Amino acid sequence: MNTLIRDTILIPMTSPEIIVGSIAISGRCIVSVGTIPSDFIPDTIIEGKGKIAMPGFVNAHTHLSMTYFRNFRDSVSNLQHWLQEIWALEAHLTPQDIYPASLLGIAEMIASGTTCFADMYFFPEETARAVQQSQIKANLGLTLFGDEKESNRRVTEYLPPLQNLQQESSGLLKIDIAPHAVYTCTPGTYRIAAGTAREHHCRVHTHISETAQEVADCLTMYGETPLMHLYHSGLCDTELYGAHGVHLTETERKLLAEQHWSVVHCPSSNCKLASGIASVPDLVHDGVSVALGTDGASSNNTLDMFKEMRLGAMLSSASTGKPQAVTPYDLLQMATIGGARALGRDKECGTLEPGKDADIILIDIESPHMTPLNDPFSALVFSASSSDVHTVICAGTTLMENHELRTIDTQQVIREVNNRWNTLKQEN
Repeated sequence: MNTLIRDTILIPMTSPEIIVGSIAISGRCIVSVGTIPSDFIPDTIIEGKGKIAMPGFVNAHTHLSMTYFRNFRDSVSNLQHWLQEIWALEAHLTPQDIYPASLLGIAEMIASGTTCFADMYFFPEETARAVQQSQIKANLGLTLFGDEKESNRRVTEYLPPLQNLQQESSGLLKIDIAPHAVYTCTPGTYRIAAGTAREHHCRVHTHISETAQEVADCLTMYGETPLMHLYHSGLCDTELYGAHGVHLTETERKLLAEQHWSVVHCPSSNCKLASGIASVPDLVHDGVSVALGTDGASSNNTLDMFKEMRLGAMLSSASTGKPQAVTPYDLLQMATIGGARALGRDKECGTLEPGKDADIILIDIESPHMTPLNDPFSALVFSASSSDVHTVICAGTTLMENHELRTIDTQQVIREVNNRWNTLKQEN
């Protein structure tokens, strides 16, 4: 199947360049960007006039099925207090709860322009089913908590079936190993994570230096900061991406750059839970690859990458006193190629280039709040919203067209999630 997106404003994210032209797609791959070969014959033509075409967003850190806890227990004093409230409910979740909650989160992400995400949650095989149903891309973490005995059990029990699902997914699904955090995992668990990652060629996804309390407790318990603790726990030769990174030292930033590890900036969650403001300008200055993530819907409370970009830009300006400390183009990079790099997918997505997968979103610019367009990069970060996303394509498959989801029955999913949530509340 050949598809032509015709006469649009192209933002390939390969450089701060804007092109007016078309995109040719054959099967799942981009054939050309800008000028179309004369021998390309499309089966389908998508009119791109009045729209921006750009890479789909990569949400590099979330907990998808926490959609159940959206707008719930928002009046807490800090992250630790919030976690205690949420963990009490999570203990009652079943695999049957995870599939519809995952579909709900995926529907929200597709509708707001995300074509790939990284998840860390319970029962990832159910989230994998939702990925297969919706045809989005995902890096799903096999989450580890506790000591070595529990972590070995999880790896032995859950990894083989997840790997089978990965093989059946035509490249949509990748499995990562996801030790939760230094305050929930023993050093032995991190060593198991490192060994599993090396043996099975997967990435490590973890929380890192989210709060000042986490750092202080790690110093008390292990005599070093969280990142140094992970490094000395055997992760030094793995491919790692760490969520939050709010309280990193200069030494740690340099280590991140040397190790080619990524930090996933989660501005909304960090603000809502009063965790602090990550020093993104310093990370970028020190050569650290930065991605963008929403965190879970319970600590955000949306999965909308437009909101993350806008808030990320505002926080960098306010915290440094420099409006251009992080530019709109920088934020767009974090939301696209930065996320793809963190997830080990930068050779397949994150930019619009021939040979890469057709992970493309079309954004409607013919609206009052986008007029006049002037600078498209600024418009996407400061003016655009999720409601402007018109069409979403992932690996050549159209997931949303003219604002209508094509792979998920949204109303049915909403009904099921509400029913399950009501039952969960009554039981607790």
